[in-house]
Amino acid sequence: MDKFIEKEIEKRLKRKMSELERHIFSAMWSEHCGYLHSKNELKKFNKNNALFPYENSGGVKIGDWGIFFKTESHNHPCAIEPYQGAATGIGGIIRDILALNARPVALLNSLKFSFSQRHLIEGVTRGISDYGNSCGIADVGGEVIFDDSYYGVPLVNVMALGIAPVKKVKLSAAKENCVIVLLGSSTGLDGVGGAAFASKELGENRSEEKIHVQIGDPFVKKKLIEATLEILDLDDVVACQDCGAAGLLSSTSEMAYKGKCSIELELDKLHLAKKNMSAAQILLSETQERMVFAVKKESVKKVFEIADKYEFEVSQIGKTYLGDDYIVKKDGKILSKTPLGVICNPYVYNLYPKKFKERPKKECCGEFDVIKAVNKIVSNPEFASKRWFYEQWDYAVGGRTFVPPEKSGAAALKLFENDCFIGVCMDSKPRFCALNPYIGAKSTFLESYRNLISSGFEPLGLTNCLNFANPKDEDVRADFVQAVQGLADVSKEYNLPVVSGNVSFYNETSTTKIFPTVTIGMVGYCKSEEELIQAVFNKDEHVFLIGEKIQLNSNVGASLYQKVLFDFIGGEISSTDYSLEIKLKNAIFEMRKKTLLSGAIDVSKGGVLGTLLCALFNSDIGFCGNLLDGKGYSNSQKLKLLFGEIEGRYLFSTKCRLSTQEYLTKNNIPFVYLGICVGDKIEFDGYEFCLKELKNKYFNAISNRFD
Repeated sequence: MDKFIEKEIEKRLKRKMSELERHIFSAMWSEHCGYLHSKNELKKFNKNNALFPYENSGGVKIGDWGIFFKTESHNHPCAIEPYQGAATGIGGIIRDILALNARPVALLNSLKFSFSQRHLIEGVTRGISDYGNSCGIADVGGEVIFDDSYYGVPLVNVMALGIAPVKKVKLSAAKENCVIVLLGSSTGLDGVGGAAFASKELGENRSEEKIHVQIGDPFVKKKLIEATLEILDLDDVVACQDCGAAGLLSSTSEMAYKGKCSIELELDKLHLAKKNMSAAQILLSETQERMVFAVKKESVKKVFEIADKYEFEVSQIGKTYLGDDYIVKKDGKILSKTPLGVICNPYVYNLYPKKFKERPKKECCGEFDVIKAVNKIVSNPEFASKRWFYEQWDYAVGGRTFVPPEKSGAAALKLFENDCFIGVCMDSKPRFCALNPYIGAKSTFLESYRNLISSGFEPLGLTNCLNFANPKDEDVRADFVQAVQGLADVSKEYNLPVVSGNVSFYNETSTTKIFPTVTIGMVGYCKSEEELIQAVFNKDEHVFLIGEKIQLNSNVGASLYQKVLFDFIGGEISSTDYSLEIKLKNAIFEMRKKTLLSGAIDVSKGGVLGTLLCALFNSDIGFCGNLLDGKGYSNSQKLKLLFGEIEGRYLFSTKCRLSTQEYLTKNNIPFVYLGICVGDKIEFDGYEFCLKELKNKYFNAISNRFD
């Protein structure tokens, strides 16, 4: 424990810590649980119109239903034990949703790897597959990014979405005179100290850290979901918390603190997997598949009956009463009595970095033949189809998934309960954040925003996962402050609430430091199937580009082609204003209603040509047209115009070229006509490619290297 933090704790306690209290504070005042370096910055986020944003998970409202969603990171565990790390990351985020009495219906993943570390990639992928598929929740989308900045420090950000009638939501604040009940797996030694482990830099000898990684059981989780939902339907169940980071300690202390009451735990009453566990081990165990309930005395019997129905062990482990103490007892003896106001209010740093490190503004200007560039980019694992990943995950279980992966910018889920559709996507742009964290965070927000718009959804709210290196490093602090400010500013500008989130620091080793990585999960609404849009272009449809037209003086810093072709990510990043983004959104929705728009996709990774290729590959159709304006450009200029990534653009297809051009002109929408979908070749500006050959490279780039 940091000496400064130790002195601050004992100053507040007005005495020395006991040995047990030292364990308690090492977890609750860790970065992972206490958000020491981020809490003040996170206050900047817009919460307007969020549903319960300070609970285990926040959400948005659609009719009488709450749509709850949250992101979580399991980066450190996945670096040590990728299979179990990924599995328990999913398990934890499911429980966050479940604790609100919301049924989890969808999962997404944002994954970052060094492509050279195959064992991490395969372990994480199998962990997601085995756990998510087995507990019966659809894994509907996300992203995979490869960069050597993640060597030894993979980022595994997971997102869960659940639904509940708003009037039946259960919160996490206990009340006095309640009984504390623990349901689920027997508490063991797995995951002990996991919260503290996730709050430090990864070491070189990782085998010693495996004790901190939890072990999940998806089949038990499936039963736990059903049992928990049945228990939470009881009126006398006051509150619920899941046993996640810091296990029983964090769940019970936070429950009591939020309810402004004391809590007394009797550790000898727990069902344990191993005898002779110490008090600290019991409190800090992160054994999976456990939920804690605060229940009125008269309904404890009903809770036990439901537990028996689902063949779960259950224990009455404590009680609440008026006060502000966290009391731990064993064999009738009080082991510690600590003020909850100290446990649950860790010291929070004010981040005032003295400087912001300027990034290189020089752009890449190397020459590279266009034909070779196209073939190299479509074969690059980051650009290529992620089919190798998502085909290992069940995206259809539950019967809600309406559009399969890669067919639209956002997954479409049927909300049968309200006869409408929910759109959900998960995005990040780490190269952009590496060049400029402020603009990069805004750009990440807008990537999710456009993914929803291009799929037919009105955005409603977002969650985030902020992944950074050591916050004690001044440059890292500066990056974090800039990124949070960017995300705060753009969410307020677009009036979308940040309903929940997570911060993960210390993502570095002695030799590797990750890019500052802002991950966004965003949710939207669409009222009917007819209004959904897919990233599919059909034969004889005309393709238009709307929005910003790329020029030779446009900023294209952080574009993927620079990294793939020249191993370079310098330059400046483009940005768009609110008025243009809203104008484009309204145009897309209105053209959809007028049946002028058939398919759509936002322009992002790979620029205009890369985006067009993705749509053509998904549609199995060729193309003939012009992407350049016929001038005598150098190869480097052509690459910039074809692959440069600037904000505020969409591609869409239509059967009605003249009517569409008339609409766009009349409404002053900036546009360029690109060409027509036809044949089995891709032809533009004198270049010609075989559709089948490019498709094969795109869809098999990853599997060819792994299988």
